[in-house]
Amino acid sequence: MKRKKQEEAEPIEEHDSGFVGPMTLFDTFPHNDTFAEMRTLELLPNPSTENAEIYTFMHNRQDYGVIDMEDAKLSAKLRLVTSANGNAQAATVNACVNIALLRYGWKTKAVYLNNQLITPQSSKENELEYTHDFLTTVPSEYLDDKQINLMIRDTPGHMDVITNLHHSTNATGNTNIGARQRYNAINRAVIHTCIDKLDLLGRVKRYVPTSFDIKVVLTRLEKTKVIYGTAAECTLLDLRMREECRYYKITHRYVAIPVPQNSRHIQHKDIFNGARPTRLISKIVSQDRYNGSHILSPYHVAFPDIARFAVSINEAEIPPVITNSAEAYVNLRQTLDRRHSEMPCTYNEYVSDYGMMVSHKFYPIQQAEI
Repeated sequence: MKRKKQEEAEPIEEHDSGFVGPMTLFDTFPHNDTFAEMRTLELLPNPSTENAEIYTFMHNRQDYGVIDMEDAKLSAKLRLVTSANGNAQAATVNACVNIALLRYGWKTKAVYLNNQLITPQSSKENELEYTHDFLTTVPSEYLDDKQINLMIRDTPGHMDVITNLHHSTNATGNTNIGARQRYNAINRAVIHTCIDKLDLLGRVKRYVPTSFDIKVVLTRLEKTKVIYGTAAECTLLDLRMREECRYYKITHRYVAIPVPQNSRHIQHKDIFNGARPTRLISKIVSQDRYNGSHILSPYHVAFPDIARFAVSINEAEIPPVITNSAEAYVNLRQTLDRRHSEMPCTYNEYVSDYGMMVSHKFYPIQQAEI
């Protein structure tokens, strides 16, 4: 009998000093120096005019550093002026700005790393940011800074009330206290130094080498969604801003679907292309509010008059099925995992002003109808 040929043993994988590889993203650091450095990159936009429509912030590559991209700091000096001559608005003008202008005041936002676009583009950037904030933050997270970033929401139940914004809270008909507070922050000769975060790469810690070229391009939102108050007076105003950006993704897709008037049963199939989303957020807004109107708060969403709301994949329904606002609110609390912590709104406020219907997380399926 022939002896079976002995199989050769597989080579043993070896590593150097426990590291799979060196930090190839960086040039070699100096070996003989021990140092700690804190560097702030302050970027002025181009163009830097106060009424520009597009703001571009660029960082040119540098050696030996990293940038914390979790929260880029964006600051601007904001003022309301008359469009015709750039003068401060008169004391009798019944108009203010909408909430969180530096966070929600952008129609589109594009982030480039080494000239490669790394963020999806949407003409509803303000809607995405607002919805994401509403579902992920609690009041104590933004109330402390509301005088800095103007995260002063319209008063629930009175979000569309624009009466007497320029009068004190004791004036008859002035019930939108939030809008009044924003009027106090920016009005007439008052210039507000606003500082806010700009979410570039999502809410996960992300460090980028300063050897990368970084560019952020922001396009201003329509004036109808920035200035709030009497339509005739808002039309005569402009928001001027002189900005700078300092660097110290959860991905959303926005799909607008027209709803026929007076319809009792509405069904949409396969509303997404490609991979299914892990969470579906639905809300119904009027055409006027969707297009933008000075007299309508762009973020007011009343809970719709529905008898049943359900999501299905390949004709299999995803629980829960929502039949009323109470079920929707409880479902929202469970979805946000807020059983023992703050909700972003009370039940009454949810019905009157924050009526989003949010599905539980479900795993994406590539080939499916939703």
